[in-house]
Amino acid sequence: MTTHMPTLVSLRAFEAVARHKSFRKAADEICVTHAAVSHQVKALETTIGVKLLERTSRSVELTPAGEQYYPPIREHIQGIIKATRRIQTPEEPDVLLVQSYASFNTMWLQPRLADFLQDNPDTRVRIVSTFEDGDYDMHRFDVGVFNAPPFDKRFDYSPLFETDIYPVCAPEALKTASGGMPLEELKNFLLLSIPNTWNEPDDWDCWLEAAGLDRGTMKSGSVFDNYPLVREAVLKNRGIAIARAPFCTRDLERGRLVRPFDISVPEPGRWYLATQKERAPNPKLETFMDWLFEQIEADPAMRFFRA
Repeated sequence: MTTHMPTLVSLRAFEAVARHKSFRKAADEICVTHAAVSHQVKALETTIGVKLLERTSRSVELTPAGEQYYPPIREHIQGIIKATRRIQTPEEPDVLLVQSYASFNTMWLQPRLADFLQDNPDTRVRIVSTFEDGDYDMHRFDVGVFNAPPFDKRFDYSPLFETDIYPVCAPEALKTASGGMPLEELKNFLLLSIPNTWNEPDDWDCWLEAAGLDRGTMKSGSVFDNYPLVREAVLKNRGIAIARAPFCTRDLERGRLVRPFDISVPEPGRWYLATQKERAPNPKLETFMDWLFEQIEADPAMRFFRA
């Protein structure tokens, strides 16, 4: 079967619209007209034969197919942009590059980073997000946090932490204000997920086994490429998803998400710290890693591995 490849121009237009959720803002960024952006997105949808965006008079939303398509397109488009910028301007030697998944960066690291920067005003940190395990060549980085097992001989790995997983849902999914639901009611909801990697067991399979439930009786929902997208779907009450404990703490504390069941299970696999084997001494990097270790050790949702 021949795959009809879309043009880079149409992918660039889709990425900008999906990120801004606005044709006007996308057009301003790309420096073309609103009509040109709309034409390119329609051309993309025609080429691949899938509707990616829902357009209304007031908003633009990704369709389920668009939610799956957007993350890898964004990753590669942004990679092209960043690679172009790197060869146009020299790298900033005093900036620490910290790479991890979008989930770790946006749901755990970013909310804490302001404190580190305030205490270390002479240190600049750039956060680089990836959606794929082991995607180390797209960006140079000084330190990475990944839940992929050690496999790349160019890097030193050290175990960093383990955590637990459990289902979360929007408050609207619960029938009573007191919270919780009987286990048997789970079969009435769509189970949202991301693909499992590195031959680790599926999150839902691990949790359902611990809960004594049969996966075959459940309704499978959309499969997303990363946890931030799953979170958005859960917040919109589109289903129930498995969450990593450290990444949903704030949402639970603020009542945006709730736990319908009390059962937790260990996450399949563990998280690792990755650093370049061939690297010059960098006191600022050592300071950042010491701070990172302190933050992880202080988080009750993480089981920290001492070096």
